[in-house]
Amino acid sequence: MIPTRSYRKAVALVLVPMLLVVAGCGGATTEGGADGTAGGGIASEITMVGVRDLTGPVAYAGVGAARGAELAVAEINEQGFLGEGVTLNLEEIDSAGEIERASAEVTRAIADQDVSVILGPIQGQQSAAVAPVVEARQVPVVFTQSASDGVVIGDYTFRATAPMHTFYDHAAEYLGEEGLTDVAVLYNSTYPTLAELAETHFPAMAEASGLDIVENIPVQTTTQDFTAQAQAIAQEDPDAVVVLLLSAQSVTAMAQLRQAGYEGQFVGNTNNAGGNAAAAGQDAVDMVYPVDFSAAQEDPQAVDFVGSYQAEFYELPQAYAAEGYDAVWWVARAIQASGDSSRQGIRDGLAQVAQEGFTGAMGKVTFEGNDMRVPGVLVRWDGEQELIVSD
Repeated sequence: MIPTRSYRKAVALVLVPMLLVVAGCGGATTEGGADGTAGGGIASEITMVGVRDLTGPVAYAGVGAARGAELAVAEINEQGFLGEGVTLNLEEIDSAGEIERASAEVTRAIADQDVSVILGPIQGQQSAAVAPVVEARQVPVVFTQSASDGVVIGDYTFRATAPMHTFYDHAAEYLGEEGLTDVAVLYNSTYPTLAELAETHFPAMAEASGLDIVENIPVQTTTQDFTAQAQAIAQEDPDAVVVLLLSAQSVTAMAQLRQAGYEGQFVGNTNNAGGNAAAAGQDAVDMVYPVDFSAAQEDPQAVDFVGSYQAEFYELPQAYAAEGYDAVWWVARAIQASGDSSRQGIRDGLAQVAQEGFTGAMGKVTFEGNDMRVPGVLVRWDGEQELIVSD
């Protein structure tokens, strides 16, 4: 169960109400006091707040990230990773798909000096709205998803999701290798991550892989009927259709493309990952899509993460869960690296860890500045599970 403001649950071994935390950025310290500035040591209670969509059209991403974060917090506390007697706590707040609500909740968290770091939001529009605020107030925030521009803008903004365009070349290369060179693109033009991929990044990838984009059709987030677009694409009869839509939109679009007579290859995006493609039934079988993480990965860290996640939540983790998990471990490594759980200490530690990189659930994690990069993999949906195509 994901805790929200109406049901606050500190994700730790015990529930520690925030009112019991002494003044400072996270409570009493193991080495002197803490007042939000660097040099205060590691607090015995360190509070994080997650602000993400736990309801609404992309709740699957917010809930997944929150669950991954919850698992990481439990492991960190159980291992005593931050020192004997140190407890990391996490409160999750639902931004419900609203920019104004996300901004208000982030502002509320900033005003609470017991909050050492903020996690999220997940939507680029929300994150771009709060990024200038956290920079001005010098509070570290670690976003997941939020792959559009205007999110990682300074010393206090960090992103624990590699932008989709940094690993989407797996798809373009696959199409080129398979000889599927005539490609149509159907994309959500109001969702920044997908719009930027369709309008800027994928055309460059297509050119590099010898692909010809024969149709490039934008739709809105509110679009629910793709009949006209499907007929236009089916008439062109491309070798592949790149479907850059939200998960629910993809289901309808692929069904209507098949109804219009299209029989070629579908290429999706991370919104189809982690079992979301199942909702499309037979229409999604053999769909391929690049992801930053898949439960089908066989490297040791991924296998361990999948096993722990299944034991806790009785399902396979989506990529969003791996992102939330690695985000919290990034924070924990930051605190350990700086020896300081104040806001400034966590900021300094996040930057230090970013310079060095680490191995997480998503594999070898590196950074460009404060922005995460991962290798990514291309997977195929066989109707029941993801299978690795290439990495």
